[in-house]
Order: sequence, then structure tokens, then C-alpha cells
Amino acid sequence: MSADPSVQVADDVMEHLLSTYLLRAALQLGVPDAVADEPLPVAEIARRTDTDPGTLARLLTAMSACGFIQYAGDGRYQHNPVSRELMSTAKGCLLNDVVTDEKLWEAWGNLADGVRTGKSPFATTHGVDFYAYLATRPERLSEFHDGLGAVLEETPELLKHLDLRGVSRIVDVGGGRGYLLRDILVAHPGVRGVLFDLPETLEAAVPELRSGPLADRCEIVAGDARIAMPTGADAYLLSFVLHNWDDDTCVRILSQCAEAGRPGARVIALDMLLDSDEHSSSWQALNDLDMFVRFGGGERHESQFADLFEQAGLAYTGSAPIASALCHVIEAEIRR
Repeated sequence: MSADPSVQVADDVMEHLLSTYLLRAALQLGVPDAVADEPLPVAEIARRTDTDPGTLARLLTAMSACGFIQYAGDGRYQHNPVSRELMSTAKGCLLNDVVTDEKLWEAWGNLADGVRTGKSPFATTHGVDFYAYLATRPERLSEFHDGLGAVLEETPELLKHLDLRGVSRIVDVGGGRGYLLRDILVAHPGVRGVLFDLPETLEAAVPELRSGPLADRCEIVAGDARIAMPTGADAYLLSFVLHNWDDDTCVRILSQCAEAGRPGARVIALDMLLDSDEHSSSWQALNDLDMFVRFGGGERHESQFADLFEQAGLAYTGSAPIASALCHVIEAEIRR
């Protein structure tokens, strides 16, 4: 390694670039699924992945050097915390979305064009938006919602921050399969809920909301939040919804909430809040770009959320962090 600082910088950049291709190949080959907690020889991993042992050994060496797997000595490899999270069965593993999905890979490849035009690279690359693409790929739609469900595994922490005093009816806007609404209804026996999303998403709603005691307190309503909203609720919940959309569309969705809700009803968004531009973490900044590439949306600062609520005719009331869920509860009120 050269002592020249400029060469060191170039080496670091090259390492970041090539590690992305390395990770893509490893996931495409199913290496994380083939490795075990006990050390396995390269020959056995090669057998499980149907790969050339000599070349696989080089790939595994690079994975170990980058921290993607654990070298156990004597030409054997085993899981480390990273490789476990790279498995296809890992809850919330969305890496396969970005790294192995050809459509997303191609969209990220056109990020420069998106920066020039301000338009979602996915839509401009493929001629359809990301949701329309998911609607044509049931297995991808299922993976997408499984990933979102895993994000909500911190539900007990989320529930602590959702003050539902005085709420008798809540609409989960874009609620997906209903993981969070299910847990809300369990935690709040006096609350009735509405799971509201597109028809193709609601087809796979969690069974507890379709039959049994919870179903008696839950309506499942199909629709488009940009056009109309179930009426008469005390609270409208948007869990990781607004970051998927551009500002104009967010205002349309929030305006529908403002029109549909009762006076004094609350609009509650669960979303990431960006720190200042000078202090955003790499995760925040890259997640912001991912939302742009996929949807044309993005993460926002608190002042930007407040502005969206105001444009929709809502009174912004504040936010509270949920550290374990990497998001904030961001609230406004319907005043009319």
C-alpha cells in the first residue's frame, strides 16, 4: 500500500466500488445461504452453490477481507453477523432488492440521468413506476412487503410512541399487509381500524385482520390515497409512506386525510427525519437516494414535513424519535 495520500484515497474508493460487485455476485450465487455456523471447507460451499472451487475460494477470500463472511482457518468459512443478515431468509433483508434485482440495478446505473432531470431513474429507465413494476411481479411484491413487515418488528417500541388516547377509529393509510395495524388493535382493544391500500396489496393482508376477534374491529378497504380516503376517523397513520412520494403527491395524500378526518383528528407519519445536510449519516443520505431512484421520493428534514402538512391544510404539532426503529413519529392535526 502506497504512503501517498492521494493513492490511498483512490484505493479506498476502488475498494468501495468493487465491494458492491463482490456482494452482488455473492448474493446471486447464494453464498450466504450455503455457509453454515460451523466452518465449512471451500469444496463443500462450492458443491452447495454449484461453482468452481478454485474461483470460489478467491471470492470467499475477498468476502472475508471485506467483512462479509468469517474465515475460520484451514480453508474453511463460516457465518459472521453480516453474512447471516445477507441470507435470503433473513428478516428484513432488502439487499437482494438493490443488489440482485436487475431492474433496480439498471435504475441505479442511470442515477446520473436522474440527477440531471430530477426524475425517478426507475420510471425513466423502465417506463413504469416501481409500484407498477411490483404489481406485475407477485414474488417481488411479496418480498417487498415482507421487508416492510420486518422493519416493523420494533412494533412494541413504536406502540409506546403512538399516543392513541381519544382515538376510536384509525385508518392505516398504505398499511400494506397490516402488520402494524394488527398490533395496534391488539394493544388497544377499544380502537377500531381500517386497513387501506391498493387491491393487489390487500390480497395478502395478515389473516388475523380477515377472521377472528380482530376482524370484528377491522375493515379492509381498497383504494388510492391520492384520490380518496376512508372518512370519519380520529387518526390517519402513514407508516413509511410519505418518503416514497414527491412533494406534490405527498400534499395530495395529506389533503385527502385533511378532508376525510373528523375535526381534531390527527395525522401521524412514521418516517426517517434527516439531520442537517452537514451531519447526515451515510445511511440517511444513501437511503434518501434509494427512495429517489425507486420512487422519485426521498427522506426529509423536519421543516420539510411541517411545510407539507401546512400545504395540505394541517396544523403541524411536532415529532418524537424512535431510536430503535430509526424513525420519528411526526404529527399534525386537522383543524377546521
